[in-house]
Amino acid sequence: MKRSSEIKIHTCGNATLIVEKDNEPVIATDPWLHYHTAYFGSWATTYQIPEFHLNLLEKVPYIWISHFHPDHLNIRSLLKLKGKDKKILLSNQYHNRIAYDLRKAGFKVIIMPSKSYINLDEDIDIATFPILNTVDSCLLIKIKNNLIVNLNDTLCDPSKDFLKKEIKKSKNSLLLKLAGYGDADMINVFNDKNIFIEPIAASKPAPGLLLTSQAKKINCTHAMHFSSFHKYVRSDSLWANKYTTPRSDLRRGWDNKIGYFEEFSSILINDNGFQKIHSSYPQKNDLEILYPIELGDDWDQELKKGELKIVKEYLNNIEKIFKNSFLIKVGSKIVESDIKLSKFNRSQKFILHAPRSSLIKAIKLNIFDDLLIGNFARLIIPENYKNNYRNLLKIPSKYLDNIGIKDSQELKQFLWIYRNSFDNKFVRIKSEVMQKSRDLLISKLRGKNNILGKLKQIYQRF
Repeated sequence: MKRSSEIKIHTCGNATLIVEKDNEPVIATDPWLHYHTAYFGSWATTYQIPEFHLNLLEKVPYIWISHFHPDHLNIRSLLKLKGKDKKILLSNQYHNRIAYDLRKAGFKVIIMPSKSYINLDEDIDIATFPILNTVDSCLLIKIKNNLIVNLNDTLCDPSKDFLKKEIKKSKNSLLLKLAGYGDADMINVFNDKNIFIEPIAASKPAPGLLLTSQAKKINCTHAMHFSSFHKYVRSDSLWANKYTTPRSDLRRGWDNKIGYFEEFSSILINDNGFQKIHSSYPQKNDLEILYPIELGDDWDQELKKGELKIVKEYLNNIEKIFKNSFLIKVGSKIVESDIKLSKFNRSQKFILHAPRSSLIKAIKLNIFDDLLIGNFARLIIPENYKNNYRNLLKIPSKYLDNIGIKDSQELKQFLWIYRNSFDNKFVRIKSEVMQKSRDLLISKLRGKNNILGKLKQIYQRF
């Protein structure tokens, strides 16, 4: 009689999942090692990756990357793990920027067909699908009639019907997803009187409630906190550690109808479902504080010759696509677009204040989102500003850089493709209304965290 294979999964780092079969690694996701920082030196992993997991990552033949953010696609970590000797698996995006950049750097890349399973080994099949508007993706791992759903930082709305059908076919299902207070966003926001506006994260919404609400929406039987384990190590972003989610609070609000696995658990998967096996909680990552000057940033430094043109052209592109833009402050100088398509005058626009070196790198390398999420740059928003500033910031961070939109016509074309990527028209309308309402409310109710915290919990349920 043939012996049944022994398949285990391990989670470590921030959003790294490792599937192991008969003591050999098969696939891993989003490796970000604790030696390396992200977002211009601002982020580090909260915990170290244990030696046992590092050994598996070094030997694993397949690595799946969810999206472009450096806490998921960390080039230094990939190179440390000899990533050029492995096969990198990606979802099929509108622009496929990751595939292009990795191939150019010498990596072997496979773009997987959407919603089609690929067999990696006996009893292990994987499928992926993109979330086009966030340039993120979901990974499904089918193991012995059980399903692992890796949603990392994203929602699943466009393929929600497909996902629910796959979960329904499975005996047990485990959701791995970000759920916390909400610091993994641009939260360094001030008004024009230099008063800090506290983010929603200050209301400390119940992380367990947020995660199990997501699991119930797609009918997952189990859930585990995932993609939630970073801290700030750059001296001008240390203040944001106050808004990260501590280990002690992760389970608060957990709905007991959803099976619980502690973060960083190792799980044996067999025909009967999931079985937690012994694993030790990882050690804290005691990385030294980094100072801006060490990272090439001097907040007093002015733009160098030729750089003013680079910044203006970037703002011009935003203005052409959205018929609006913002101001950028570097050193003592405030830069604005040369093109005037907006109905708002200079005093009605918000300012992004950033150090010269990181700003120029962000523009040249098309990683503007990294500048925002690092939370050392700051937004200065006039008190009378009532527009949706989050929607405007999506133009450079998502559409220009990650999706590769060139003009307003292509943006319309992309949005048409995105809307038609939904399985279900009703889900699409509901998703669009919810996301637009969320961004608008955060913009208009900034600082009113008791209200926003309650609205966040309602939003997660719907």
